[in-house]
Amino acid sequence: MSKLSISEQIKTLRRAKGLSQENLAESARINLRTLQRIEAGDTIPRGETLRLLAQVLDVRVESLTPTLAEDTAFLKLLNLSALAFWIFPFGNVIVPLVLWINKRNEVAGVMGLGKRILNFQITWSILVYGFTTVTIIGLMSGQFFFHPFLMVGFCFLMAFLNTAVILTTHFRIVKGEGDYYGIGLRIIQ
Repeated sequence: MSKLSISEQIKTLRRAKGLSQENLAESARINLRTLQRIEAGDTIPRGETLRLLAQVLDVRVESLTPTLAEDTAFLKLLNLSALAFWIFPFGNVIVPLVLWINKRNEVAGVMGLGKRILNFQITWSILVYGFTTVTIIGLMSGQFFFHPFLMVGFCFLMAFLNTAVILTTHFRIVKGEGDYYGIGLRIIQ
């Protein structure tokens, strides 16, 4: 049963015992809506909820605890997905965010790496798009806060620095050394 997700395991065990969702929720002393969310895969039971469900289903907590798969290929994909900023604005945040949300509880290391990537990329986006916005407003109002060539140079410099950080992190993941995302606002905790 270890190949099934935790939600599928709980649903299978509940049905094997002939329990309805209401009966299991009542026996485990948890909210019915919580059990429905768990079985739908919308949430993962932890702590006391997991212990109570395991007790009622007569299984060990460890058998219900999800084991995360080792997948360095996905870690590399998650990291390289930030290069999407070269294709469309905010792609460096949107693409990694979608990948992170879908796999954060399934692949070992994705939770931490995804947070660091997103924090770095959000910080980078605030700097680049903020600087660009201020410069464009200055151009439209006739007051040059920054020379337009300075803006273009700054944006290209930041783009190449971002690419360098992404590629450096890629090679560090390949070598098993971790990542290079040490800086950035801690927006996602």
